[in-house]
Amino acid sequence: VDGQQYGGIAQGIGLALTEDFLDESKYNNFVTMGLPYIKDVPDDIKLIHVETPRPLGPFGASGTGEMPLAAPHISVCNAIKNACGVRIKAIPATPDKILAGLKEKA
Repeated sequence: VDGQQYGGIAQGIGLALTEDFLDESKYNNFVTMGLPYIKDVPDDIKLIHVETPRPLGPFGASGTGEMPLAAPHISVCNAIKNACGVRIKAIPATPDKILAGLKEKA
């Protein structure tokens, strides 16, 4: 279960910072497509498990790897806003977008 949740968090971080689906030229191999590496994911993440039975799932179960994908990109964008005052409105939050936002604020 933990591995599924860490994977979902890693995917969310990739969406926030590196995965650019508009540039199709990057997607011809796994090296250039922007997937996060293990070094890109914090190693001090604390998982809190809350069991919520799902009546429609098999034996009341549901997937665990999908939900962690919902928050990382929002958290990263909020951290950028708190750090430098730039609101990222479209992911990935690339250095170019942050620099453009800083220039716009100046």
